[in-house]
Amino acid sequence: MPNPSLSDPEGACGECHEEIAASAKNSLHVTLSPFATILKRRADPDKYKTIEMGLERHCSKCHTSCGGCHVSRPAAVGNGFVNGHQFEARPDLLNQCTACHGSRIGNEYLGKRGQGDIHAIKANMGCVACHKAEEMHATAPEDLKGRYHLKEAARCTDCHKDMERGQVRNHKIHIGKVQCQVCHSQTYTNCYSCHTGTDKEDLPYYTNQRDVEGMKIGLAYEADAPAAGFNFMLVRHIPIDPELFAHYEKDIFSKFDEIPSWKRTSPHNIQRRTWQTANCNHCHGNRDLFLSAKDLLDYEVEANRKVVVSDIRVPARVAKPGKLEIDTTQVKTSRVVDARWLNEKIDLKNQLILDVRTEDEDKKGHIKGAVLLDPTKSGKLVWPWGTSTPQQQLDLKKIASVFGEKGISAEDHIVVYDGDGWKAAFVLSVLDYYGAKNISFLKGGIDTWRRNGYPINTESPLIEPVKFRVDLQPQFIVDNAFVRKNLDSLNVLIVDIRTLDQSKKLAKHPRALSFGSIPGSIKFPIYGLLMDHAQMKPPQELLWVLKNRGITPDKTVVITCNTGVTAGAGFFMLRYLGYPDVRIHDTAWIGWEDFVKYPGCGY
Repeated sequence: MPNPSLSDPEGACGECHEEIAASAKNSLHVTLSPFATILKRRADPDKYKTIEMGLERHCSKCHTSCGGCHVSRPAAVGNGFVNGHQFEARPDLLNQCTACHGSRIGNEYLGKRGQGDIHAIKANMGCVACHKAEEMHATAPEDLKGRYHLKEAARCTDCHKDMERGQVRNHKIHIGKVQCQVCHSQTYTNCYSCHTGTDKEDLPYYTNQRDVEGMKIGLAYEADAPAAGFNFMLVRHIPIDPELFAHYEKDIFSKFDEIPSWKRTSPHNIQRRTWQTANCNHCHGNRDLFLSAKDLLDYEVEANRKVVVSDIRVPARVAKPGKLEIDTTQVKTSRVVDARWLNEKIDLKNQLILDVRTEDEDKKGHIKGAVLLDPTKSGKLVWPWGTSTPQQQLDLKKIASVFGEKGISAEDHIVVYDGDGWKAAFVLSVLDYYGAKNISFLKGGIDTWRRNGYPINTESPLIEPVKFRVDLQPQFIVDNAFVRKNLDSLNVLIVDIRTLDQSKKLAKHPRALSFGSIPGSIKFPIYGLLMDHAQMKPPQELLWVLKNRGITPDKTVVITCNTGVTAGAGFFMLRYLGYPDVRIHDTAWIGWEDFVKYPGCGY
C-alpha cells in the first residue's frame, strides 16, 4: 500500500501516536466536514445522496492523511515521497502545504500573486509557525459551519497581543469594528463557478471557470462567528454555483440562497503597511472597495444580501486623512493604454499591435490586425538555452531581423499585449533596449478586451517586412562585475523580482545549480507590480508600495531574476513609473552562480 495511513491512520501511526491518530482521522484535513456541511445546507434534502456521490468522485481528491503531510505529497498532487522514506515532524511548505493550498494561499503567501506576505519576507515563517499541530490534528466538531469556527484555528492576536489592548492609534479606532485583514491585506484570489462533470469514459473532471485578483470588504453577518462584533470583514468569492453537480441531477441546490457565496476570508498576503493604511480615504468613502450589488452574479443576489454593503453603510470620507506624498509627475502615462483607447485608435496610422501569447492562444482569437510574436519560440528573444549569452545582448542583426520580419518598425507606435502581463512587459523592455521610442502596454490584455465586447479576429494579418533601425541603449544593462562592485553601495539597489519560494531559497529554477539569491538584494516579486490578466494597480499605489519597500527613484535600481525575462518585465514597469535609472542584470541568478564560483571574482 503506497500510503497505509490513508485508510488506517490509527493502525499505521496510532501505535506510537495514539491520541493524535485518533483525533486526526476526524480532522478537517481528512473529513472536509465544513465543505460537506455547507453543501448540505444548500441542498434539497431528498437529493443529498447525489451530493455525496459528487463529494466522493470530485471533492475527495483533496482529502489527506498522516502520511500525506509528514512523508509524501498528498494524493491530490501526485503522491510520491518528499525525502525518501523519511518522516518529518513539520510538513514541507512547498511539497505538502502549498501543494494542496496553492492556488490561493500558497500563491498569495509566496508572491505568485501580489508582493507576498510579510511573515515570509521578513520572518521566514512557514505554515506551521501559525498553524500548530493542535489545529491540524483537531477533531472537527459535528456540523462545523466552517474552519473559522474551529476553536483551535490561528488568530492574529495569538502573536500580536498589543492589538487586543489597542496600543496603536488606528487599532484603538477600529478595534471591534474592522477585521484585521481589511487593513493589512493586499489583493487576493476570487474564484468563480466550479465545474465538475464526467468525460466520455465516465471519469470525473474538474475545472475552475475563472479566478481574478481583487479585494472586497463586506458586512460581518454571522452572530456566532469569530468575526462577530465586527462591522466589516474581508470577503472573497468562493467557487460555487447552482449547477455544481447538474450533470448528475438537476436542481440539487434548492436552498442555494441559504449561505452567501461571498464569505469571510483570511488572505495570506499580509503587510504591516498597505495602501489602506497609507491614507484613511483609501477605505473611507471608497465605494468600489466595498461589496455592492453590481459585484454579484444573477444567481447569487439573494444569497449575499447580508454581506453586501449598501451606499449608506460605506464609511464617510475623513476630513483630515493625513498627507500622502507620492510624486506621479514622472509617470510615462503613454506607456500604458487601456482597451477603450485602443478600440478607438485601432486603425491609427503608424501603429502596430503585437500579440506575444502562444500560437495556440492566438488562433483562438486576437485583436484586429495584431501580429503574433511569441518571444519564447518564433521571436527568439529569450536566453538561448545551453549558452551563457546575456539575455538581451544577442546579436544586433538577429534581433533587428526578428522585429523587421514581423513588420515592426522602431518609428511606429507599438502596442503589446498578452494574457498575463509579464510577457508583454518583457517584450517591451527588449524594444526599449533596442531603441523603440513609442511603446505601450495594453492594460488588462486580451481578457479585458474580450470582456468589453470588442471584436476578436482569427485571421492572420498580412505582414510587410520592414527594416528595424537599432538604437542600442547599453546603459540599461549591467553585468555581474557591476553587481559585485555595488553589493554594499548606498546608491544602488539590487531588486530580486522572483517569487519568494525562489528568492527565499525554498525552490530553484530548473537551470539553477543551487538555491539562493544575491546577498543584500531586496525581495519584491514581479506580481507586486502586475496583477492577473495583465491588470495593474494605479501608478500612485504602485509608487507607494515601492517606496514602502525602500525602492525609490533616487537610487540606481538593478532588477534581477533567474534568466532575465521577469527582470525585463520589472524594468519596463519601473521605467513606466518614471524611475530615471533602472538597469537589468544581464545574466541574472543563473549567470551569477557561475560568476561567484571563481575565486577571482572577489566574492
